[in-house]
Amino acid sequence: MKKVFSKIFVGIGITIVSIPVLLLALFVVIEVVGSIANHAATNKQTNELTAYIEKSIEDASIIDMYSFTGNTSGTGNHVECESMITFNSDMSEDDVNNIFEVRYKYHELEKKDGSYVITVYGDAPFPDNIEGH
Repeated sequence: MKKVFSKIFVGIGITIVSIPVLLLALFVVIEVVGSIANHAATNKQTNELTAYIEKSIEDASIIDMYSFTGNTSGTGNHVECESMITFNSDMSEDDVNNIFEVRYKYHELEKKDGSYVITVYGDAPFPDNIEGH
């Protein structure tokens, strides 16, 4: 009888200790998967932006590409996808800006040293991921 109670108490003790450990492990796995998904979304956004530039601006010559996944504004705890591409083109700044306004809601176009720098911001699939803190 004593052995039965002893086994029951040991089982209850193991359960009480293992539940927080399992919940913590689940949290870590979700954060890691979210981080991987957010980076994949940023890479996809950058590749789509590159393809859009090459398709929409005939004389575009891409010089540099940069992407960032994380909190871009510094004003909150959220994750965004930022893609920045530097390219050359003989088109006017207004014409180039009109091309991007058709497709991208959140973008910034800047002309620097004869080159265009387009920055596009997108939503991350896991916006509340740890990378936004």
